[in-house]
Amino acid sequence: MDDNRIIGLLFERTETALDEMSYKYSRLYKGIIREILSDECDVDECGNDVLLAVWNSIPPNRPSSLPAYICKIARRVGVDKLRYNTRQKRNTGYTVMLSELNDCLPAKEIVDDTNENSEVIRSALSKFLRSLDPETEILFVRRYMYFESVTDLANRFELDENRISVKLYRARKKLKKTLEKEGINI
Repeated sequence: MDDNRIIGLLFERTETALDEMSYKYSRLYKGIIREILSDECDVDECGNDVLLAVWNSIPPNRPSSLPAYICKIARRVGVDKLRYNTRQKRNTGYTVMLSELNDCLPAKEIVDDTNENSEVIRSALSKFLRSLDPETEILFVRRYMYFESVTDLANRFELDENRISVKLYRARKKLKKTLEKEGINI
């Protein structure tokens, strides 16, 4: 089914839209969640939460790209579950990856979508990503958006893990400088 039709069904509040979304995009959003969480029960639970979040947010939102919108929600749901699991002393190891970004990203309350500065931050992040060479951009997005491990990235792109780690380190430093240059306090 066409994405515009699925969005139309969501606006009509027809539950068929959820079935169609699940059929068309479950591998995509569960794949993102699976990179964040290792427990398959958590992945299934978060998958249901993604569908509910999409149902609750469309309408009023009308995304221009349904897959990108679903990916954004899947990432947020997965990270929220990871934080919950970590609080419960069920650390999955991804806290190390998240801590890599602590020094170069603003505080959570500054990044919150409801904050008036969020558009400035999104613009700065977009500018930063466009400034990277294509290989580093892909590595950065796959690492910090889709939570792929450095080992998985090395295998996928047939690169040395050390080379990837260095590229990501340099990209994080460049991100920090870009945000500071845009006047965003870290």
